[in-house]
This record gives sequence, C-alpha cells and structure tokens, in this order.
Amino acid sequence: MLYRITPPNPVTWCDITHRTIGLAKQHPEADLDRLDWLPAERPLSDDFLRLAVRYGVATTTGIAVAAIDLAELGRAAEMRQLQVDGDQARAELYATPVMQELDRMFPGTIQTGAALDVKVRASMERAAEDSDRKLAEALEAPAQQELVDHWRRLGGHCAA
Repeated sequence: MLYRITPPNPVTWCDITHRTIGLAKQHPEADLDRLDWLPAERPLSDDFLRLAVRYGVATTTGIAVAAIDLAELGRAAEMRQLQVDGDQARAELYATPVMQELDRMFPGTIQTGAALDVKVRASMERAAEDSDRKLAEALEAPAQQELVDHWRRLGGHCAA
C-alpha cells in the first residue's frame, strides 16, 4: 500500500505494492499521480511528513511513500493506549460478582490474573519502546533535499 500527501495536507492511499516506490525512483517519468488514490483516514503529522521526505518519491501533486516506511508511526502510542484500555477493562472484570465468586470457588484466580497482567504490561511496554526506537532510527536518515524542495514548491511547509 502507498500513501500520498499533497499540500494542504490531505492524505490519500492506493492499494499497490510498496515496491512501486523503488520503480518510480528508477523511472522518474512514471508519475504515480496517475494511479487511483482514495481518501485516507490517517492524518498527516510532522513525523509522517518527515518520513515521506526521507523514503518517498515525488509525484506531480505531492509525495508518495510506502506504508511499510510508516509502520512505526503512532504504533507505540497505540500500544500504550491499548494497555491502558485493557488495564481498565480487567479492573472492571475483576470487580464483577462473577469474578468475585470464581475467586471464592478457586482461590487465587484474581491474583493469578493480576500477576499475568503485570507480565503482559511489561511485554507491551518493551514492544512500545522498541517501536519508539525503530521510529527514531527511521527519522535519523537524512531527508532527500529534492523532496523537501518539491514539497515547498507545492506550497507545503516542511520541518525536515
């Protein structure tokens, strides 16, 4: 899948292989704007733009970038939010009459679940930290100045 950004910041997507970016770099005359692009739900953030100018390719109206190059974008925050939501749901579950009764019938049920929750929480945080690290590494690559210039010529603002 590819994403395309165009000033003033709408994001569109196209269901085509990420290898298309490499082909477009080898054949600059092949304008990816000719593909069928659909509105995307993903918003344009500063990090999205920063990744696009590092890994993308110019189109007539913007920059196309492979979804795989955006894989870590927002992933850590999403994992952490899932953990918070899960913690809340489990706390509510443990307080239900059914769980209280199960714990009376099978002593330690809630305690065992809570101990497992601690391990899951630690594992989720390690995964989020790994995602943060991968995103930071991806952003360490230098921006392609020609893409930064292209974006600015189109009227976009860029904090490369």
